[in-house]
Amino acid sequence: MAVDKANNIKVVFGQDKEIFYTYSKDEGKYFVKPQRIATQDKLALGMTRGPQITTTKDYTVIAAAAHTGKIMAYRLKNGETKWGEPVNILKGDTTAKEGFVALAPGKDNTVYATWLDMRLDKKNNIFSATSPDGGKTWSKSTLVYKSPEGRVCPCCRPSITADQKGNVYVMFRNELGGNRDMYLAHSKDSGKSFSPAQKLGKGTWNLKGCPMDGGAIALDAKGKVGTTWRRENTIYYAEPGGMEQKMGEGRASSLTKTSKGNYLVWQQGDNIMALTPNQLSTQIIGAGIYPRLTTLANQKVLSVWESEGKIVATVLP
Repeated sequence: MAVDKANNIKVVFGQDKEIFYTYSKDEGKYFVKPQRIATQDKLALGMTRGPQITTTKDYTVIAAAAHTGKIMAYRLKNGETKWGEPVNILKGDTTAKEGFVALAPGKDNTVYATWLDMRLDKKNNIFSATSPDGGKTWSKSTLVYKSPEGRVCPCCRPSITADQKGNVYVMFRNELGGNRDMYLAHSKDSGKSFSPAQKLGKGTWNLKGCPMDGGAIALDAKGKVGTTWRRENTIYYAEPGGMEQKMGEGRASSLTKTSKGNYLVWQQGDNIMALTPNQLSTQIIGAGIYPRLTTLANQKVLSVWESEGKIVATVLP
């Protein structure tokens, strides 16, 4: 889910081999009939996989990963109805076979992508690429992080966010010494290079197996980074170098930052939980799975999630 400069809410989702796009012009009260924009063999879906969407100054950009190892990018110019021809973000490579990708907008029509990539010894590590033109062309794939033990956690989607000054942040779940903790890498040069990744939070999670839960990352207007993620059955909020704060029990958390403060949602059993600056405690906002958040132009916050095969949306208090 993403919001453009005209406050239009853009949503993308996958079903079988098909990629669908819809939008709302009234803060999520009504969405147009979903448009099928592409068919992709072995489209990666489920467990926070699926096509991702972002908006730039002039374009709406979608990235969809498939178990073939390709990540295809699609773009739509503002005011037009025909999507451009898809391009493989990895160019000739087919090394994103786990099917996890994330997008973030930068300055003007810059788009950043990050994903799990198996080009190094056929083990998953973190790579990224940059598009200067709203997804039409992409840079050579850049290594964000290579685990000294060979691979990162192979089934947790990485997250990415960026500002207008060339700062790019990538969060991912590592796998070191049997511990599946969250790490953050930072680029100060628009994704050309990344600093050594730093662990988030003070605790650790020793786990044999992948939790399939990558969390979320967000920036506020001053460039302050916030993250949310799961350890064991607990959802945490943490900032780089700081102590993690317990938010509640559950999985699949999402985060956005506004002038009022932090908004968080997550899945707890069959319920979608929310914690907002206007509430003293967590609230149930619906039933479903895999909630996401976005901030609208007026600083309202919209959450969407999947419920019984449908996409549900609501504005949070």
